Amino acid sequence: MKVISKKHVIYVISMIILGVAINRVVSSIGAYFGLPLYLDSIGTMFIAALGGTFPGMLVGFITNMIGGISDTTTFYYGTINVLIALIAGMASERGYFDKITKVISLLPLYMLLSIPCSLLTFILFKFQIGDNVSAPAVAYLNNKGLPVLAAQILGDYAVEIPDKLISLLVAFGLFMIVPKALREKLGKLSGKEIKKHLSEEDKKKRNSLRIQLGIWLMIAGMLIVMVAFFISYKTYMEAKVAGYPDGNYDVQLLRQETLLYSGKMLSAVLGLLLCVVAFAMVLADHVVVTPLHKMAREISRFAYDSDSGRNRSVEKIAALDIHTGNEIEELYTAMSKTVKDIDEYIDKTNEQASTISKLHVNIITALADIVESRDETTGFHVKRTAKYCELIAQELRSSGKYTDELTDEYIETLRIAAPLHDIGKIRIPDAILNKPGKLDDEEYNTIKTHTTMGKGMLERAKATMGETTYLEMAEDIAFCHHEWWDGSKRGYPQGLSGVNIPLSARIMAVADVFDALVSKRPYKDGMPIEKAMGIIVEEAGTHFDPEVVEAMLRVKVKIREVAEKYSD
Repeated sequence: MKVISKKHVIYVISMIILGVAINRVVSSIGAYFGLPLYLDSIGTMFIAALGGTFPGMLVGFITNMIGGISDTTTFYYGTINVLIALIAGMASERGYFDKITKVISLLPLYMLLSIPCSLLTFILFKFQIGDNVSAPAVAYLNNKGLPVLAAQILGDYAVEIPDKLISLLVAFGLFMIVPKALREKLGKLSGKEIKKHLSEEDKKKRNSLRIQLGIWLMIAGMLIVMVAFFISYKTYMEAKVAGYPDGNYDVQLLRQETLLYSGKMLSAVLGLLLCVVAFAMVLADHVVVTPLHKMAREISRFAYDSDSGRNRSVEKIAALDIHTGNEIEELYTAMSKTVKDIDEYIDKTNEQASTISKLHVNIITALADIVESRDETTGFHVKRTAKYCELIAQELRSSGKYTDELTDEYIETLRIAAPLHDIGKIRIPDAILNKPGKLDDEEYNTIKTHTTMGKGMLERAKATMGETTYLEMAEDIAFCHHEWWDGSKRGYPQGLSGVNIPLSARIMAVADVFDALVSKRPYKDGMPIEKAMGIIVEEAGTHFDPEVVEAMLRVKVKIREVAEKYSD
């Protein structure tokens, strides 16, 4: 995206030529027919509304420069025509040229502008009635007893009201004749169309720098005007005094002439200054403000929380394609590279995190396989219980239970961590672990220690491997899956009750006991699924969380499929 292309320049020059032509042609027609109107600002208003304040200002200033060739006083009204463009351009940005009623509402502003115009006429014609369109009306009022200045102001009002009203209406008509697509295209040159689509927050951010630049440019410009005024005053005064070598001159009269001359210069330079400031603002807007705003906006919206979000952000930043030929372009290039590097770094980090996560899962699976290989009665126990836990957790969430806790991540972690529920059995002697008959009290107390042993093993694993959600949940399950819901002494090792037992362990308790009931052991046959389900239901509220049991019953068809698929 080139900031200012040759096409842009051609458009601006074409609009300026068109605006000046309209001003000169319409004002000449008015003069030819002897109309008591100026009609020399229609093109100024039209171009300011169409292409922005800067082209409109140039139209106004150039119109008066050309008019000054035949009538010197016209030259000094350039500032007034520049201000006319400023009002029209700013009004157009705010949508005043969208409706005729809004356009007409600008008339009072132009009437206020008539006052400095009258003062300038009063000064230019040496405090006498000016030789312009309003002169007959001013002379009439002056003959009625009004002072020249008051007559000049009222006389100008009598002319300016119809003049500016007609000019506004004609400018509005020309504006509406231009196709909307072309209006939008030309409006982009001034940033008018861009501003329409900005949020209020973006407008404030964008305008802060523009306003600061405008203020400093105006301050610098006014200092230049003041210096130019004093230089012209000093130079003119010295030149006039040099014309009286004998020193015989009227000091008061000489000062008046000098002030009049300096005032004319000030009026002419001020109009030019406003055009220069407007051009600087447009240039700064295109070369500095707009590129910086676009970069800041996209950086603030840089989405780093997902692959698709990051990719879209990188694409949007690349699509800015800013070419300013200065440090802004260098900043954009550096920013684009940085964002791309960040995106690649995040992708690499995510890939490494995924690898580490898979490593953890593999380690967990390996540990579960070790336990399974030691316990001759286990078979597919860990696979079945893991799947039971997943099905129950999904059903709990679907029924609206524990929805804050049962996220997709939680359920996936439960599925992976579940196989480690009996990890502590790896430290139980084989003679007890694989005893074909019923355990005595001492042996039963020994095997109960697999919960605390499992917790200790997983704590040491976390110390070595680092904190992970898998190991944290596996520790909860291994330590608490033999607790009873009612807190009775039959639960171990801590005698927890109710929701004090971790949800993952409550789910595992149901899955573990159910699988033990339906599985064949050396000392018993497997129980029918319906009978096992009945036992689970009987112990709901004592041994098991009732809501977990209800969830299991609702998915008993899927539970049956898992039991049959992984039967020993």
